[in-house]
Amino acid sequence: MPRGISPLWGIHTTHNELVNNTSSGSGTRRWACKYCGKQFSTTTTRLIRHVSGLGGSGISGCTEVPEDIAEIVRKEHKLSQDAAMARRREFLAASQDILEEVEEIGQSASTLKSRTSSVRDENEGSNPSEEHSSKKFKASHSSLHSTFLSTGLLKQRQRVADIEIERCILECNIPFNVVRTDAWKRMVKAIAQAGPSDDWHGVDYKRLRTSMLIEEKERIENLLEPIKLGWQTYGCSILSDGWSDIRHRHIINIMVSSCLGTYFLKAIDCSRAGTRITGEFIFEHIKAAIEEIGVQNVVQVITDNASNCKRMGELVEAEFPSIVWSPCAAHCLDLLIEDIGKLSWLSPVVSDAKKVISFIRKNHQALAIFRAYSEKELIRPAETRFGYVYHVFARLHVCMDALRMTVVDPRWRSMARGRTERANFVQRKIFDMDFWAEIECIMPILRPIHIVLRFADMEGSTLGLLYHMYTRMQEAISSVTTLSTSRLRDVTELVELRWQFLSRPIHSFAALLHPYFKGPRLWSQPHMRHMKDLYMDRIMSPDQQVTFDSEFSAYMSNVGIAYARSTSLRSDVTSRPLEWWNHYGYGHPSIAPYALRVLSQDCSSSPCERNWSAFSLVHTKLRNRLSVEQLHRVVFCKANLRLLRTLRSLTGPKQTSPIDFESAFTSAEVCIEASILDEQDQVYRMLHAELESIDRRVTRARSRATSRPQRDPPEEGPSTSATPVYTRRRKMRPRRRGQPIVLEAQLEDIVEDAPEDHEFAEMVPTVEPEYDDEGNVIPRDDISLSSSEDSFGIDDLE
Repeated sequence: MPRGISPLWGIHTTHNELVNNTSSGSGTRRWACKYCGKQFSTTTTRLIRHVSGLGGSGISGCTEVPEDIAEIVRKEHKLSQDAAMARRREFLAASQDILEEVEEIGQSASTLKSRTSSVRDENEGSNPSEEHSSKKFKASHSSLHSTFLSTGLLKQRQRVADIEIERCILECNIPFNVVRTDAWKRMVKAIAQAGPSDDWHGVDYKRLRTSMLIEEKERIENLLEPIKLGWQTYGCSILSDGWSDIRHRHIINIMVSSCLGTYFLKAIDCSRAGTRITGEFIFEHIKAAIEEIGVQNVVQVITDNASNCKRMGELVEAEFPSIVWSPCAAHCLDLLIEDIGKLSWLSPVVSDAKKVISFIRKNHQALAIFRAYSEKELIRPAETRFGYVYHVFARLHVCMDALRMTVVDPRWRSMARGRTERANFVQRKIFDMDFWAEIECIMPILRPIHIVLRFADMEGSTLGLLYHMYTRMQEAISSVTTLSTSRLRDVTELVELRWQFLSRPIHSFAALLHPYFKGPRLWSQPHMRHMKDLYMDRIMSPDQQVTFDSEFSAYMSNVGIAYARSTSLRSDVTSRPLEWWNHYGYGHPSIAPYALRVLSQDCSSSPCERNWSAFSLVHTKLRNRLSVEQLHRVVFCKANLRLLRTLRSLTGPKQTSPIDFESAFTSAEVCIEASILDEQDQVYRMLHAELESIDRRVTRARSRATSRPQRDPPEEGPSTSATPVYTRRRKMRPRRRGQPIVLEAQLEDIVEDAPEDHEFAEMVPTVEPEYDDEGNVIPRDDISLSSSEDSFGIDDLE
């Protein structure tokens, strides 16, 4: 085997292949255990943990490996660990010596430098003999310098540099993965090329945060000129969204999206006193951004669906007739999933799923038991996450067996909260087959919506796919057979209402110009033609519309010189619409410019949502004194530097292929099959029925034990109004050693013998006895009604 690869791979695995190589020849390998047959993708360390039977470090121990082999592996692993520890101690000792040596060399070099300067001053009036001695001193200095730069010393200096870099990372709380970035490597290389110097200690703090930051912003703007030139050909969309930082300052960011990338334009401070974020306020800033970019370059403005944003869209369309406002498609689809989750027949299932997840995640003992049976984590139902209802249901269904094993584990009942009402509810709900059946019935509805949401959330040219994706989603929902007719009708009505709010003329116009979907069925829809005409009225003159319609008929019929090439109608070519119009658009010269501008646009404002992560990384709890202007400069540089990196590797416009979209519907990415009532399901169903019967018996016993005959209040004069009787709970004192235990029957006798007055009714405590699984009363150790002074008895009431 190559050097650096452990021989354990060949001894304890049936096959292994390299996944991620390293400089030493080792790395991550995909392998299968020779003894248990399980497949993993790990490094050598986890292979040893598995074969030795110890487990841990993210891998389970092998249960089929012979004990003698496991013992040999454990001993060899211990010896290698001891040897590595010894080498580490030697390295640390050598590193400390190196640090001391380098410090001494630095001191001697500074002393030598001062001596050299003093000799130079003396040589100005010296004789030839003194000049000869000065030359000898310079020769010795040159020899010392060459020794200092010898290979061995350079390696020592590199080790010292490694130590100082590690200390800097630890002291400044810098993540370790920073050293893997290209920016870190470029920085280290530039510092190494600068060479050693006693006068330079890095960038000055004041320059770094003022003049250098401003210069970097201007430098990035110049480097992004190719993207701005691309706006003239492909057009662009203005995206906007709001956010509040840690200091509760509301900020609105404005970004420019095109098929070449998303450009961060500016951030607006809305936290000044008296500022109201109305539609007119947002319009003024959007208008300034449109004028800065160029009215002729802007195709649409995309924001979320708030009322002030809708008002801003009306003002934009009135001020600039060629620019349209489009609601964010990702937000609309997320609201559609939330609307489905609020249906009367699904809302209880969502609520129960939240209770199950909340109890297990917030109880560390229950979470530990669950993690012993599942490698996946339960997803917290966060309402700020797109499609959270789908993610919660999908992960619950995947972890169904692990959840069942969790609640039947003996440690579940021994938890501190294992016998509480909420724990019993979670246990019963996990055993409830109807609960899982409801999840399985709704998943075929939510899955197509989630697929469309995921594609709409992508950056790139997705506007031409939105209509086709939504239509495909409606067809998938209509073909679902797991729901009743009434429930399916409720869902389809919500889907249709959401499309009526989302749909705009530009969506139909882009759908007709996508070469992958064109055909007579699409062109024969009157609604599509009407929406196309509405958008053409905004962007074309009457003469241009006539020319466009004549060429559009030829485009739909595949008539023209461009179709003489056999590749013009291939699916892998038409699936990339921008390249198709660039290569074959010469056959329709009046349509091609509009097709390139419309099909290049995005359909959601999700890049703004993702850009808030840059704000949160810059503006933290420890770094919260940045002004909005400074925050804008830092985020501008951070976001657009990332755009520059992608621009260097970009070979063409970003395009979302409809082939990937179609395959997502047919793939089994999240396959929710109909439940099969196998033997295991039958066992859990019987267990749930038994627990439900116990709950009913306990409920009946509790109602009999806690029921009290309702007595009329004492008459006090001629008043006709009855005084209400209230029962006040009182904290019971713990039973002391030697005091008798009062059972429920004795407690009822005491209450029956008590005087029927209003004061007693106010003072008597409401005691709920505990019951076992058979419905019998469990004796209480914390209640005592003795006649002693420390107890709560009838004498105290009198």
